[in-house]
Amino acid sequence: MRRTALAGLAAFGLAVLAGPGQATAERLPDGGIAEAAGQGVVRAWYERPTGRYGHGVLGDAIEGGSLVAVDPEGRRHEHVLPVSRVFEDITPRLADLDGDGRNEVVAIRSDLASGAAVAVYGIRDGALVEIAATAPIGSANRWLSIAAIADFLGDGVPRIAVVRTPHLSGVLELLELRGERLARIAGPAAGYSTHAIGSRVLSLAAVVDVDGDAAADLALPDLARRRVVLVGFAGGLRVLGSHGLPGRVTDRIRVVAPGRLAVPLEDGGTAEITLR
Repeated sequence: MRRTALAGLAAFGLAVLAGPGQATAERLPDGGIAEAAGQGVVRAWYERPTGRYGHGVLGDAIEGGSLVAVDPEGRRHEHVLPVSRVFEDITPRLADLDGDGRNEVVAIRSDLASGAAVAVYGIRDGALVEIAATAPIGSANRWLSIAAIADFLGDGVPRIAVVRTPHLSGVLELLELRGERLARIAGPAAGYSTHAIGSRVLSLAAVVDVDGDAAADLALPDLARRRVVLVGFAGGLRVLGSHGLPGRVTDRIRVVAPGRLAVPLEDGGTAEITLR
């Protein structure tokens, strides 16, 4: 469980933060390690926990001040953010977004004044650098959820499905890495949510092929989290189906068998959905 006070860091053997603008050179206490085979980045995590933002949308006000990546030779690389930014995230994501055979790191980076953005990092010329990023949402204390990274167009290229402000308007869009920029190639469409305020589950969505076309689709809650909406992106953002629920989605939707989803609900029960 995420710590609700900076003093809780001591339970992890970490130094207590000296002030809201400072960060310790330790791993984010509840952060995970992303791992993937291949070239580029093979492991990544967040370090330098800091309370300088104070948003607390993920359950506490402790966020990452740096991103650490390890290459296939075991060399460690660190990208340290300025004091005006944090990684408002728990575990980074690894994917080869441009098809060059090297994994990039996908992170949620928040600016203290202008809110969250999707940022992509990679090892270039021996250093971990930011390759591309979306514009921030535009206001402090505004967050976005990375719903999933998958081959949503069926062409073998991973793309990033994002829900901006999942607690407000819930705008779904699909992003593609093009050189040094992230381009929106589908959406925007409002009315979705892949996160509950205070939850450590950063995406409630599941990747599933709804229509059997070999392109990944997305099963995600609507803004009220009382329906599961099935969305495809091949040929543009399309709603492929919608299923009402007896309660609100509270945890990640799971694919339990081909064409079957299990949806955890807030009352402790589970709803089952048959797609076809």
